[in-house]
Amino acid sequence: MMFKLIFYQTISIFILLNFFSTVSAQELSQRQSLKPLSPTNNKNTNYSVAPQINSRQEFPYTLDAGDVIALDIFNVPEYSREYQVLVDGTLNLPLINRISVAGLTLEEVESIVTQEYVSKGLLRNPLISVNLIAPRPVMVAIVGEIRTPGSYSIPFEGTTDKGRKFPNLISALQLANGINASADPRQVKVIRNYKGQEYTIPVNFWNFLEQGDLTQNIILRDGDRIVIPSAETVDPVEVLRMATANFSANLSIPITVSIVGEVNRPGPYTLTGDDVRSENLDDKLTFQNNNVIRDEQVLAGIPTATRAIKTAGGLTAKADIRNIEVRRTLPSGQEQMLKVNLWEFLQTGRFRDDALLQNGDRIFIPAAETIDETEVRQVAVASFSPNRINVSVVGEVKNPGLKELPPNVSLQQALLQAGGFNNVRAKEYVAKLVRLNANGTVTEKSIKVDFSAPLNGENNPPLLNNDIVFIERSTLAVAADVIFSSVNPLNQLLNTINLFKSTWDLFDNDNNSNNSSVIRID
Repeated sequence: MMFKLIFYQTISIFILLNFFSTVSAQELSQRQSLKPLSPTNNKNTNYSVAPQINSRQEFPYTLDAGDVIALDIFNVPEYSREYQVLVDGTLNLPLINRISVAGLTLEEVESIVTQEYVSKGLLRNPLISVNLIAPRPVMVAIVGEIRTPGSYSIPFEGTTDKGRKFPNLISALQLANGINASADPRQVKVIRNYKGQEYTIPVNFWNFLEQGDLTQNIILRDGDRIVIPSAETVDPVEVLRMATANFSANLSIPITVSIVGEVNRPGPYTLTGDDVRSENLDDKLTFQNNNVIRDEQVLAGIPTATRAIKTAGGLTAKADIRNIEVRRTLPSGQEQMLKVNLWEFLQTGRFRDDALLQNGDRIFIPAAETIDETEVRQVAVASFSPNRINVSVVGEVKNPGLKELPPNVSLQQALLQAGGFNNVRAKEYVAKLVRLNANGTVTEKSIKVDFSAPLNGENNPPLLNNDIVFIERSTLAVAADVIFSSVNPLNQLLNTINLFKSTWDLFDNDNNSNNSSVIRID
């Protein structure tokens, strides 16, 4: 009885082992290579990734030169070890030599290796697994509205012993110093060549900013091309929102712009994203080092139109601050123009009324057709106006000449800077203000000076750049000058006679000296 029980158990185990071996062999023999994903039926072959679909599942990893895999053959340790994909895309395996694996997934490589070992009679019903140990470097190309376009090797995140994470799209943009202000964040494209087919994966970074949609930050693969198009129209609100994102252009990198028109020092300038401050009301700029500026509260320190104008010495009195133009050449070669209304900026204080600049921008400040003195005085104290104005104080003052004074300085302050009236010759309490207008005309106005009067347009007006303050002579000084000019010819005649007399006396003294030196011999 005991013998029969042992016999039946042995027969059952043998049948079960044969059954599982047969099933495993059938599964391995029926395993076929995975077919490549086919593009959509759309003629433009754009591959649209829905927000809920993970692109890593749609595009399984494919091997190529540089990958390191681990081949594990169950119960065959002498063949189980790590192998590197060679430069020609092949694996050099024991006994079966080289097999091509470039462009194949890990599952496809498992199937091919199994078939090779079985077809050559080397192994019977092998259990083979292929795992990725060290992926090859991820090389991508980034073009379009990117700060520094080109080809980049994107580093992996993490360490080898704790696992490494494949790089994502934002990491690549950060490595290329971020996207420009003129980029269209809704139309970013990642073009991927997968198994001989080209797919386009659309990316909407605006959804990422608004909703935190992490599916827009796709995982990159080796050979991806990232295309960042230019926006057809620029929305200032969106530009400032994008400027604070961690994938926007690195604002601490210097940019070169040119400024022409109604500024005091037109020409090319280099701007940085560091904060700028004025010292002692002059045009000297000092910088504070900040690696990357991301906070909307410090937008005054990023390269904007007002920063550029300030660096160029500020606006002239003839500038039309309502129609400033920022002209930009896009990567496609097309010209884009942004309108900047600094008058609106002064009234509202909104950052969106200023323009965020990028490398190569050209700023044009036109001349105004008409000038409102009230507006000119308000603009004169703005941060983008000169820190100093030039005023000439001439005539009967103690220290006449060209004076550098703060904006909107009053007439009385200018006179005090020149030492005040010349009490002997000045026509006190009267000054003549001469102003060159923006249209080329000259305005002349006599002003009664009252040092106790407040700042107003009548007797103590604020001065503008290049104004001339002239102090006339008093009546007594005029009379003295007339008398002096009348007497002056007679004085000149007397001086001439005295000079002639002195010369004659000198000649006569020389003759007398010669006569006394003659010796008589009898």
